[in-house]
Parts: sequence; C-alpha cells; structure tokens
Amino acid sequence: MSYLAKSPTAAAACLLLIAALAFAPGGATVARAQGASKVSLKVALVDRELNVKPVPKQVLLVQKLGADGAPDASSPAQELTTAFDGTATLALPAGGYQISAQKPVEFDGKSYQWSAKFQIAEGQETAVELSNDNATVTTLAAAAPAAASSRRRVTEEAELFKQLRDGVVTVEGELGHGTGFIVDERGLILTNQHVVSNSKELRVQFDRTHKVRAVLVAEDRDRDVAVLWANLSPCASCKTLKIAEVRANEPEVIEGERVFAIGSPLSQEKILTSGIVSKVEQRAIISDVNINPGNSGGPLFNSLGEVIGLTTFGESAGFGPGVSGIVRIEEAAQLLAKAKEIAQAKDMPSAELMPTVPEDVFPLDAIKTRLDVKKFETKPYKAELGDYDVMMLTPVYKFYLSEKDRLEAVREREKRNRGGGAEGTMDKYRNLRNWAEYAGELRPVVQILAIPEMKATGKSLLLGAILVAGAGMMTPPDMKFKADFYEMSLMCDGAAITPIQRGKSELVVPMPSYYKIKNRFTYAGIYTFPVTPFEPGKCKQLALNIYSEENPTVPAKKILSPQMVQRVWQDFAEYHQRKGQTPSPQQTAEKTQK
Repeated sequence: MSYLAKSPTAAAACLLLIAALAFAPGGATVARAQGASKVSLKVALVDRELNVKPVPKQVLLVQKLGADGAPDASSPAQELTTAFDGTATLALPAGGYQISAQKPVEFDGKSYQWSAKFQIAEGQETAVELSNDNATVTTLAAAAPAAASSRRRVTEEAELFKQLRDGVVTVEGELGHGTGFIVDERGLILTNQHVVSNSKELRVQFDRTHKVRAVLVAEDRDRDVAVLWANLSPCASCKTLKIAEVRANEPEVIEGERVFAIGSPLSQEKILTSGIVSKVEQRAIISDVNINPGNSGGPLFNSLGEVIGLTTFGESAGFGPGVSGIVRIEEAAQLLAKAKEIAQAKDMPSAELMPTVPEDVFPLDAIKTRLDVKKFETKPYKAELGDYDVMMLTPVYKFYLSEKDRLEAVREREKRNRGGGAEGTMDKYRNLRNWAEYAGELRPVVQILAIPEMKATGKSLLLGAILVAGAGMMTPPDMKFKADFYEMSLMCDGAAITPIQRGKSELVVPMPSYYKIKNRFTYAGIYTFPVTPFEPGKCKQLALNIYSEENPTVPAKKILSPQMVQRVWQDFAEYHQRKGQTPSPQQTAEKTQK
C-alpha cells in the first residue's frame, strides 16, 4: 500500500477543482485586445492530504453567451489548454461566457465533468473558479484486483516510484550521460555539473522516443550542481518533483531512514534503487543506496517521496557494494533561484525532437553469419582523415574487435585438427550471450570513432640525431598527439545528419619520452548515427568532417569510399530482412557467394 493511501483522508469528499486556462501553449500570457478585460485562470486538484496538484494539458472550451444566456451559435467555441503549472492569463471582451471540459478529469477514483457560466465586466479583472459544487461527479468502478495480488508484497518506495518517475530524465553530455529531475514547471532541471561539463551540446531524454536539446542555465563547479532548461511540451506526462522543505521542527531526512533513488545507470533508463541513510552531514548524505555510472545527478528521495539530494558519487574498497555520496538539496537552492531569474528573461528552448536509439536489438545470428568466413576483412571499416584514424563501428565489427584474439585462436585450432582429432571444444562466441541482447548492448546503430594520431616531437628527433651522430646512441623519441578532437559531422549530399548521440572519451596513452614513460592525454570522438544514410542510393555522396580544438571552424574532410559505405550496410542485411525490408542487390550477391 502506498504512503498516500495510508495517510489521513479527512476531507476526501471535498475535492476542489479550480479551472485555469490558456489561449497560448505553455501558459503564455495573451496580449489584451482593445476593450478586453483580464481574466486570471488556474487549474489544480486537491488530493486526499489537501495538497494542491496543478492539472497540466487539460483541454477546455470557452464560448460566448447570447442575450438569452445560451451559447451563441454564431460565435465558435475557443479551445484552450492549461499550462504545466496550471496558471495563465487571457483577455476577453466584456460579456457572458461558458466554460466546459472537453473530457472528464479522473482523480482519486472519481470523474469530474463541469460546465459553468461567468461574467466579465469591462475594465475589471475577473477570476474564474470551478469547484466540486458545480461539477458533475461520478464514482469510477474499482479495477479488478490482479489474480495473485494477495501473494505479492510491494515496498512503499516502489509505489512512490510509479508516481515520481515522470519527473526524472536522462541527461546526455558529450563526456557521458547522467540523470536529472524536473524542479520547475517551465522545464528547469537539476543535475550534477560533472555530467554536463565541457559539452558543446546537451540533450534531455524523457522516455525511449522523446528527446530534446537542453540549455545550460547555471552551474556551480564547487558544489557539483547544474541547472538545465528544456522544453517540456513533447512530454505530456512530465511532472515537477517536490523538493523537501527545511523545517525547524522536522529535518528533511534522518539517519536510519529508508531512502530511494531513480536514475539511468549504464544502458538502462529510470531504475529504482533503495537503501538506508547512514550519515547526514552538513553538505552531503551518506547512504548504502546503489549508485552506478549514469545515476549521477538523479534525485534521492526521503520516505515521503520528497527530493533531499542529488546522487553524485560512489566509494568502494574493491569488494562489497560500498557507500554512496549525495549532495544535499540545500546546496542547489541558491543556484536554482539564480537560474529561475535567468530563464524568465529568455525564450523557451526548442521543442524539436532529437533522434533516439532504436528500441529493437541487433540479431545475434547476424554477427555469427558475418564472422563465419575464412578471412574477415577489416580494411573497409577503417580510414585516415587528416590527423585522425577513423573506424566505422557496426555491431559486427565491435564484436570482432573485442573477441579478435579468441576468433583467431579458434581458427588456428581448426587448422591443427583438420582431418581428425576430437571435436572442437572452444566456443568462439562464448561471450555473445543473450544477456547482451536483453541488456541493450546490441543496438542497430553505427558508431563513428575518430582517434587522433601521434607523432614524434621535433626536439626529440633533433636530440636523437645528435646522439646518434656524436655518441652512436639512440633514444626513444618523445611522442605527442597531432590534434585534439572537437566534434564531427556526417554529411549526406552536403546536409548534416543529426547524430543520435554525441560523445567524447578521454584517451590516455603511456608513451616513451626519452628514457621514461609519460602519459599523453587527449579526447577521441565517438558519435552514434542511424544506419539509414548508408542505404544504397540514399546519399549520392556520404562525407565525414572532423573539427579539432586547434581549428574548430575549418574541418578535415573525407568522402567515404563506396566500399566502406557498402560494408556498413551489408552488416545490417539480416537485421533489415527480419524487419521485412528487401535487401539490396549487393547484399543478395554477397550472401550467394558465401
């Protein structure tokens, strides 16, 4: 049973519904026409605990009334949609009006439908309120219990998870992904600063199919807190999470209290983990709640379902689950107030949807089919582009790179045992298990990897030449990277293809430097794209541009060879066949040759 269901239900019968409407999407204020009067509107629900709940995206109709008090048929009804915060203002000429809901509102086991009339006096502000007193209320039939519900036990945090998960989002930065949560009805999102650090573009994903760009509004590196801003209009189910209030007589969390987190660790989305608070410090909370990469920036809730902190880091001695550190929500209060002021003076970010990773998976059999050949050619996957080595990472080629030594060892065993001997006992596909398919590791996408090349420094080459000439000695040259990756773009006939994900990964290479080993650091770029641009005939010319940090405006350019484009598409032949797509002639010919 949920916490809310166990709470006092006094005044449960007095559900109050206040109507608030907006002509403009997102609750924007409508300009007042000449002779029109201001109307203040608000829509909200009061739950069993008398908490006010805004009702977003509720569609209502407003129609002018005739002299007889009936709707004027010659004046068409105006359709309105409430904003995320349930508030708006609009302007209407003086006169009588009727407001009605396009469909009932279902809440706490009841359905509320209403139709009410109101008058607007010229030059006077009007407040419109609709309550249960003038609503038609219908009790909804109770849902049939699940067949085996009496045998199941669900924790309170699991019940709260269902109510709160729509306030949690996945945050994509270029150096990795993390979690964030909605703290303002306009779309302000709290997360960790290290999740969004040094990213040229940020994105926020609401669910598997809805993702938008986000704007960094404010950040605090010392407290590891950042505030993003995203347009919530593509997410009808999104909600604002309640932040725990600091009260003198009741702390927001106590040691020993059961808490839970919602985050997007590894390749998963919106995962629930729970634990116990071990220690409450001035700026942090220590708990045994499980925190993994990707959880960073997500909300930690107390037993009331209120946000008390941002999950930030995990510590382990190498064995056991370790402990997790959570930045207390008070540490973000000042930054959030600053972000709200900044957002009020700026335009809402774009609601344009970004591409998402396909939900289906790459067939495992397709990897075996592509690799079960006498010699797997890797050359078509690789190219040189300026100061970078480029690789096309399809699911087939990624598995080959990770299991290259095992695949070659199995082929050598097969050669030695040819013509007799025991049946082969080494499984070259032992690491290709179904769990990879279920865990989301094999997605039908193409990842383009760009790694900066290395070269010897001029000083070390000169010193080496002098030592060889003078003393007959040789010294290893001092190596460094030729460039630092900034960003890349895949171009189809001159038009840029929007990547599914933009990523950079820190590259650390231990290299000889004279007579010692020195670590060299740089970034490699890895961008994820759909496979459709590689379809035969889709693009007359497919090209790749790579920009360096040294020259971020002028790219190194390369037209991808027909062999590379064809090889990438061929790796997806079986995937397309399973989806009912007709393979290209090249794919059919290749399969016949095998």
